[in-house]
Amino acid sequence: MTDAMIRLDELTKRYPGTEAPAVDRLSLAIPRGEIVVFVGPSGCGKTTSLKMINRIIEPSAGRILLDGEDVTRSNPNELRRRMGYVIQQVGLFPHQTIADNVATVPGLLGWERDRIRARVDELLSVVGLDPEQYRDRYPKELSGGQRQRVGVARALAADPPVLLMDEPFGAIDPITRTRLQNEFLRLQAELQKTIVFVTHDIDEAIKMGDRIAILREHSHVAQFATPEEILTAPADDFVEDFVGSGATLKRLKLSRVRDVPWLTDGPIGTVDEDEATLRSRLGASDWTALLLLDEHRRPLRWLRAPDFRHQRPVRELGLPARAMVEPQATLSDALEEMLLGSAGVAIVVDGSGAYQGIVDVDALVTSMQAVRDANIDYYRAAKLVDPADMVAG
Repeated sequence: MTDAMIRLDELTKRYPGTEAPAVDRLSLAIPRGEIVVFVGPSGCGKTTSLKMINRIIEPSAGRILLDGEDVTRSNPNELRRRMGYVIQQVGLFPHQTIADNVATVPGLLGWERDRIRARVDELLSVVGLDPEQYRDRYPKELSGGQRQRVGVARALAADPPVLLMDEPFGAIDPITRTRLQNEFLRLQAELQKTIVFVTHDIDEAIKMGDRIAILREHSHVAQFATPEEILTAPADDFVEDFVGSGATLKRLKLSRVRDVPWLTDGPIGTVDEDEATLRSRLGASDWTALLLLDEHRRPLRWLRAPDFRHQRPVRELGLPARAMVEPQATLSDALEEMLLGSAGVAIVVDGSGAYQGIVDVDALVTSMQAVRDANIDYYRAAKLVDPADMVAG
């Protein structure tokens, strides 16, 4: 593996009074600009391994190389300032405003006040929190999802090359969790940070990771590979059992909506068009409903032919447009939205909510088959490669 941002070389942690090490000679090469997910059963040492990277937990043996530099015995405080850190419970300072929380590391680095304020406002906007509205609030005034967004902004404040994330979305309700995952993947597409991400959830690992390290007890690496390879060619029975059943459905997490070449356009109209035009457009199509967009091209209502018989403004007719996904969402997210919506399709919108297209069930099935067939062919050939090369780099 080339261009590793982080290399763990025989990293080991032994706690006093215990026979076996918590982490036993972990060696991994973590590529620059990728999300590498540590996942494994409870107690396998994945969080301990993560915390040794920034030396919140000091290793008993082994080396940590950051961009080629051995930082195993350097100043740990300076090391931590080069790495953002996000945890499940966020860890915001309750007595400080949101702005002060985000400004923590830039303040420690001695940035000028105007530079700090500009960076805080920039990052709050990036994570979807209006600076004017949230800058002077306190953590207790925010929802769990909003606090988690602030935690991500704080981790990014000094623009570190590396982010460490310890179950960052684990304490959030499922709907908010999915939205935050998608938002974070959108940010990563722009920022290209090197991220080490710990989770206990294999589905989250498949969705979030460019590569996944499945760890056994003592952080022994069972398999370190892309999500595609782990689903298609598990290294052994341990990996296969850990991934569990339903691998076909899990493959829906391997593709993004933006990657689907079968994005379609059904009949659409806008609120400033007259009913006769909308009705004619629907009648000329083979769809049973037309998607009505508002003045900003945001999906508003689904209109069927019988809806035009009612004497009401078009924006009040039909059924609300639901089941909306952004391009960075997975096909699994799209399928879930389809099941929750009323039209049997997912509407694709951009970050501002403007209409981009429609994904239907046929697109999901075709995409899943293509991923499956391509991966089977590829990884049959890849069996000729020594798996040990994937571990130590």
